Formats: sequence, structure tokens, C-alpha cells
Amino acid sequence: MDSKEEIKQILKNIPLRISITDYCNLNCFFCSNEGMDLNQRNFSNSDFKNVLYLLKTLRKNGLENISITGGDPMCYPKLDALLKQINLLNFKKTFFHTNGVALNSNLIRGELKKFTKVAISIHTLNIEEWKKMTSGNESQFNQLLENLKLLSKENYGNKVEIKIVPIKEFNYSKKSIKEVLNFCNKNNFKFKLLIFEPIKKEHISLIAKIDSIKKILTDIGAKELDKEKSFRNQMDYLPINNYKYKNTEGVLIEIGCGNPEVCKFCSDSNEIFITPNLEIKPCHMSSFTIDLKKAISEKDEEKILNLIVESRNFLSSSPGKNKIFWSQQ
Repeated sequence: MDSKEEIKQILKNIPLRISITDYCNLNCFFCSNEGMDLNQRNFSNSDFKNVLYLLKTLRKNGLENISITGGDPMCYPKLDALLKQINLLNFKKTFFHTNGVALNSNLIRGELKKFTKVAISIHTLNIEEWKKMTSGNESQFNQLLENLKLLSKENYGNKVEIKIVPIKEFNYSKKSIKEVLNFCNKNNFKFKLLIFEPIKKEHISLIAKIDSIKKILTDIGAKELDKEKSFRNQMDYLPINNYKYKNTEGVLIEIGCGNPEVCKFCSDSNEIFITPNLEIKPCHMSSFTIDLKKAISEKDEEKILNLIVESRNFLSSSPGKNKIFWSQQ
């Protein structure tokens, strides 16, 4: 396969996930910061013109799917303008990831409504659990609830995906999980449960195993669906367990970073991740990055595409194998 065909296949099959900021209005102790240095928070925003050039270049060369994340992208100074430009590029799928606190009516009724999915990390609807997990305050929690109410009123429905990371000693209970799933059912939102992946060694004891969460889902009345458990055509990487709870559906996912078998297949399915400093970070478990800034500033399209291919080649070397927590880089 020649290089042009290779990049075309990569951009067609692999989504781009770009962190446009590492600023956040919460301080979740379990936030991986997308595998970036844990000290690199509330530090930088991506340059708007450079991001736009990168997105246009990749779209022109076949990129179909994009995820906007952070930090929390609501903290990005030129967010509305960026979302407008993304919508004009007509990607097949556009995902937006947020904690939901700073969403506003103009965005909800405007550019965000054109996105394919809005993933909101709330983790619990119990205010004391939420404050303990996020270090947020009551005013922020109440604003989150108002924003969720507006999303429902604006008929976002199953375009909204509510994310929950069950963590022992925090929100790991039938009561807590059932409350969130009932909320999803009421508002026709989807749900996504993710297995907690520890950042530090001392977090390992907080992991709620996937089988125990499956039992909770069964006990509260969720039914596992007989769907193909593949992810971007991979049966071994990021296996998805599909569930239905009352009239809404969702998934339970064990990402599996560090697992040798998962690592083996990661390069064929893991997103192309770009940091706020416009570096490709192929593997969350590895500190290795590839700087795109020079190629972007010189508008060197061929160099940008070659660096994307280089990042996938690095990922295929299984750099995260046998690592069991984020910060051991």
C-alpha cells in the first residue's frame, strides 16, 4: 500500500479526537487528562487558526469522524466559532465531550444541535457523590441539572450520551447507577458506563470490576443485548457490552489499556489523539508525542499526513503493554 492509500485508509476508519483545551471548571481526581501529564491542566488552549487548518487538511484527505474534548471544551475561548467551522466541514460524525456544567442555551440551541453526539460525564445524580468526585460546588451541580433539562426540552434525545465511571467508595452502588439510568430513560438519553482506569498506583483498589457492574445492571433490571461486540471492526479491542434499560439503551465498556491483547489491536482502532499543543499522542500510557506545529505553520500538508502515519506505526509497537495505571510513563 502506498503512503497516499495508507493515510486515506487511516482517516476513513479512525476518528480524530482533539483536545482543544486542558482548562476545566472541575477537578475530578480520576480524570486522566487524556493521558497527558497530570500537571498540565489549566495551562493551554489550542490556537484557533492552526486547529482549523489541521481539520480542513485532514477532512480534505478523507477524515470522516471527529471528537471534540478537553479539559472541558466549554472553556475554549472561541468554541462557538470552532463548532460552526466544524459543522461547515460536513464530517459524517461529530462528537462533543463535556462535563455539562458550562453548557449554555445559545450553544444548545445553535451549533451544538448539529452535532451527532453530545457525551456528558456526570457519573452520579447524587450531589454529595458528585461533589466528592469532581470537587465541584452546589451551584455548578444545579447548573448541570438545568442544562440537562434544556437538552431534553430541545429534543436532543438519544444524541445525548450520559457517561458514568463507577468507582468504589464514591458512586459504585445499585442506587446510584439506577438513578442515572432512570434519568436517561425519562429523557430518552443513552448511557455509557466505563470501567475506571487508575491514574496512580493508589487508585487500583478503587476499581469496580466489569463482572460486578454487570451484576448491578442485571439486578436493577437492565438486559444485555445480543449485539455484535465489535469496535471499529475490532473484536478484541474495547469490547462493548450492549444493554437496554426500560426504553433506553447504552453500553458498558472496559477500555483495557495495558492488557497485552488489547494493546495488540489498538493501532487498528484507537482514535488519533491531538493535544491542545497540537501534538499527536498515540498512546495514553506512553509519554511519546509527535509535534505538528511546525508542519501546520508551514502549511506542509504532506508532512502532516506523514506524521499521522508515523503515529500509527508507533502505536502498532504496543507501547502501553503491561502498564496498569496512567502516571507510570
